[in-house]
Amino acid sequence: MGNMKKSIIIWTAAIILVAVAMYSVYQYNNKPTPPPTPTVQDNPEEQIQDSIDALDFTLEDTNGNKVTLSDYKGKTILLNFWASWCGPCKFEMPFIEKLYQDTKDSDFVIITVDLQESKSVVSKFMTDNKYHFPALLDTEGDVGSQYGVSGIPLSLLINKDFKIVSAHDGAMEDYEMLKEFVDQLKDKK
Repeated sequence: MGNMKKSIIIWTAAIILVAVAMYSVYQYNNKPTPPPTPTVQDNPEEQIQDSIDALDFTLEDTNGNKVTLSDYKGKTILLNFWASWCGPCKFEMPFIEKLYQDTKDSDFVIITVDLQESKSVVSKFMTDNKYHFPALLDTEGDVGSQYGVSGIPLSLLINKDFKIVSAHDGAMEDYEMLKEFVDQLKDKK
């Protein structure tokens, strides 16, 4: 009789495990998927046609000033998500600084958003590295979540109509790659 009870317990546990596994697979396969982020394409006209609206937000910069993304509507925006502990982010920062210096007097805006670090950490990082581009503080990660950021660095290109028209996941390899990424919208309305 003891072996019979053990067999029943083992078979019951096995059936429960199989049911849980099947339910988990069903849930995974039927979860809603977020809209795709636009990616770099060969045809800029398709990029603009496939664009999605940028999501507005307001964050503080390292000086305590509030910055709202939609204030830059009508300009081309490079929106970059990063963190000071991220090696690939640190690799591309000099390219972003050079682009900032080259374009700071134009209708092109660079906005970087540090994810979930304190103001003191970000300020020290910016000062130590002599970076001057705007660094906004998403200390709670809300804006990163709003944009569906799952890996950094992530660069988004927003056109003058406040639409995301291109995305680059990962670090730019060099300044020329970054420049080519942002020049996609040159002379585009």
